Amino acid sequence: MKLLIVEDDPLIGPSMKVVLRQYGHSVIGPVRTAAKALRVVERGSLRPDLALVDYHLAGGENGLSLVRALKEQHGVPALLVTGYDHRGEEARGIALGCLVKPFLPEALEQAVAAAEEVLAGHRPSFPPAALILFDRPPLAA
Repeated sequence: MKLLIVEDDPLIGPSMKVVLRQYGHSVIGPVRTAAKALRVVERGSLRPDLALVDYHLAGGENGLSLVRALKEQHGVPALLVTGYDHRGEEARGIALGCLVKPFLPEALEQAVAAAEEVLAGHRPSFPPAALILFDRPPLAA
């Protein structure tokens, strides 16, 4: 799966990249701003299958606005990533779900796997406790 990481923390973003690459994913980023993320997506060859977007980005940007733009303008689904679980509810109807920090490396991979299953029209097998999946239409078993 081709993933875009949008995370401004200089430790968290690269750590996410290392973990996801170890699980065999192709990773774009991390990028620190919404503008850079949108430029990446607009290049057709770099279009991700899923974006992992932090709620608070560099320069005070709101990741929720980016999640909305990715979905509405480019058809790229996203998981919102935040340390504030109450912020995740703001993404309902826009994002696939919310991954709550802090999370273990295994939970990151399980969240991506769960998102992949949802995007394929299935119920996630083993979503991690750190992942809040939003209501979806009825799915195939």
